[in-house]
Amino acid sequence: MARKRGPSSGQGTRRGLSIQVTDPTGALVQHSAAFLDRPTASVPSTILTRGRHHNILSAPSGAPAGESLHFAVYSILAEMCFGKDVVSELGEARLRGMHKFQRDILLALPSFWVFVKYPRIGKLLYPARWRQLLALRRQQEESFMPLVAEVRKRKACRDTTFTSYVESLLKLRVHEDGDRKVTDGELVSLISEFLGAGTESMASALEWTMANLVKHPELQRKLRLEVDAVTTRRDSIIEAADLSRMPYLKAVVLESLRRHPPVPFVLRHVEGQDADAAEALGPERFMPGGDGEGADLTCTRELRMMPFGAGRRICPGLAPAMLYLEYFVANLVREFEWWEADGEEVDLAEFHGSFFTVMDRPLRARLVPRDEAPAARPAT
Repeated sequence: MARKRGPSSGQGTRRGLSIQVTDPTGALVQHSAAFLDRPTASVPSTILTRGRHHNILSAPSGAPAGESLHFAVYSILAEMCFGKDVVSELGEARLRGMHKFQRDILLALPSFWVFVKYPRIGKLLYPARWRQLLALRRQQEESFMPLVAEVRKRKACRDTTFTSYVESLLKLRVHEDGDRKVTDGELVSLISEFLGAGTESMASALEWTMANLVKHPELQRKLRLEVDAVTTRRDSIIEAADLSRMPYLKAVVLESLRRHPPVPFVLRHVEGQDADAAEALGPERFMPGGDGEGADLTCTRELRMMPFGAGRRICPGLAPAMLYLEYFVANLVREFEWWEADGEEVDLAEFHGSFFTVMDRPLRARLVPRDEAPAARPAT
C-alpha cells in the first residue's frame, strides 16, 4: 500500500510529492516496473548536463533494442572505415558521440533540401538553416580529419592484409582531374556517406528483421532450431563460415528486406501473388520450391526484388550488408529469446519522412538469455 504526502512548504522550499510504501513486496515485486526509474535530478551529473547525458545510476530503465542494434552496426562500420586499432583507441563514449552526431545529421538533412531546390538564393532565404549546415560540416571535419591523420600515421608502420576504407581512399587518384589525390573535403564527404548511409540502411534492416521475429515467435523458434543445429557448443558463436549452412536464416533476412527495403522509394514487384499474399510474412517463399527461390539481389539475371537498387548504380555495400545482417541475426537469436516487453507491443508501421525505411516506433523488446528462457517464458 502506498500513501501520498503533500509538498512541504517550510522556509519557502518545496520538496515535491513523496510516496510512503507500506507493502514492499507488492510494490517492488508485483509492480516492480513502476519503480525502476530514478528521479531525473537525483544524480549530480544529470543536473550539470541538464538531463542530456546519463550514467549507470541515472539511466532510465526500459526494454530498448533498436538503439543498441544501431550502435552495434555503427561500431562495425567505424572499424571498417578507420581500422580496428584506430577505433579501439577512441573509447566507447567518443564513438557513441560520433554515432549520435551522424544520426543528428541525417535527421536534419530534410530541412536542408531547400538548398537543392533554391541553389542560388537558398542561403539568403533561410540564413539560419545555412548557418546550421555550415556548423555541421565543420563538426564533421573536426571529427573525421584527426582520425584520417591517425590512419595515415599507422599506415606507414603497419604490416597487415586488411585495408580500411579510409586507406583505400588515400590511395585513390582522380584521373579525370590531372591524376590528383582525393581532397580533404572529399574525404570527409565520402566518410560521412559510408558511416551514415551504411549504418542507417543496415541497422534499419536489422531492426525490422528482429521486430518481425518478435512479432512472429513461431518463425523465431524455427530459426533457432537451425541456429542450434549449426553450433557444436553452447558457448560458441555463429561464424561467417557457418552462414552458408543456414538457408532459413537467409530466407528470413530476404523476407525482411522484401517487406521493408532499406530505401523506401525502391519499387517492389511480386509476380504471381495477390496483394494479401505479398503482404503476409513468409520466409518460406525463399526456400527450395518457393516462388522466390534463388532470388538474385544483384539483379543481373532477373529483376524480382531490388532492396539494394539495380544496374550500374547498385549499392556497393550489398555483399557486406548481407553478411553482417545474417551474422547479427543468427547470433542474436542464438544468445537470446526475443519477446514483446510488457506494455510495449511491437508496431510494424513505417515512419514516413526519412531517407530510409525506419520503424515509426523504435523496437523495444525483452531479451531473455537462453539459459533463463525456459523459466521466464511468457504464457501463450
